[in-house]
Amino acid sequence: MRQWYAVKSKPRRESFVEQLLERANLEVFLPRIGRKGRATELEPLFPGYLFARLDPMLGDVQTVRYTYGVAHLVGFGGEPAAVPDALIAAIRQRVVTRQPAITFGKGERVVITSGPFKDVEAIFDRRLSAEGRVQVLIRIVERLCRAEMHVGQLRRAS
Repeated sequence: MRQWYAVKSKPRRESFVEQLLERANLEVFLPRIGRKGRATELEPLFPGYLFARLDPMLGDVQTVRYTYGVAHLVGFGGEPAAVPDALIAAIRQRVVTRQPAITFGKGERVVITSGPFKDVEAIFDRRLSAEGRVQVLIRIVERLCRAEMHVGQLRRAS
């Protein structure tokens, strides 16, 4: 049975771990909020921590433990402790109400504001999740390539 667990990442590696766990087909939640004075840039609500919905019987716990960038699963006595679904729902609700309403239309030109593609112009393609994951198209060597990132990493192109 899948339950939420808190994952402690290595310093400033929350987004990296989030991407790796999503690639492993795990449900991940990294709550982000707008920075003071810079509402379009989002930072982790709990620096160094994110949440993953895991089924210990399927080996998900081992997958997370051995994921690059993960320090450990939060728990007691060497065993990971499940986080109640109600707590995750409450965090999701608070994060949604505190995030700026950033909406881009399909085909709109945007500029990436952080990460490895910082300052690169892209084309907004689609929203992937309620948590703000989006897909953009980036021109690389005369070809459009898809990239996934958080909507907080984008701003409208001028």
